[in-house]
Formats: sequence, C-alpha cells, structure tokens
Amino acid sequence: MKIFIINDDGRVSEAFQTDKNTFTFSTEDTTFQLSLSEIKKGFEYKSLTDKQKKRMTEAIFSNEEVIDQLREARKNRDKEFSYYSGDETEFNKLVDEVNN
Repeated sequence: MKIFIINDDGRVSEAFQTDKNTFTFSTEDTTFQLSLSEIKKGFEYKSLTDKQKKRMTEAIFSNEEVIDQLREARKNRDKEFSYYSGDETEFNKLVDEVNN
C-alpha cells in the first residue's frame, strides 16, 4: 500500500511504512507519523456540519489565489482551452458566484 499526502502548498509527500500499521512522512522541517486502524462494522462516515462547511467555504473564497485560479479557468474555458472536466453547469455556477 502506498500513501501520498498533499500539503497545503500542493507539494506531495510519500508516507513510508515503518511497521504493520504505521507510516511516516516528512515535510521540510517536520516528520509525521500515521497510525492506521481497521474500521469496525457499523462505523458511519459523518459529513461536515453546516458550521464546518461555512468555515471551509469562507476559508476558500477569502483566498485570493483560489479566486484568481477560478477566474483564469473561466477565461481559458471560454477560449476553449480548458483543463477542467466535469459538470460544466456546476462549474459555471461556481465561477459566477465568485465573480459576484
């Protein structure tokens, strides 16, 4: 099994297995350890609360780099030069919301 971690800045690190259920990975100045455990039957994945969703949305859309990327993606897509694939309607809705 391989585990990859994507940092906030977009850098990818590979976690290396140190024993049966433990992996470690390093960033520029810190080493982290991950311990894996098996999910027991009956475990339910809990979705984000409305408060958590609101905080994440505010964090994303207060980041000028994210907004610039969305605007650039819109310009490129309008020129029929797009790396974006997926639901075009949802993409348009998202970009329109950002522009407003």
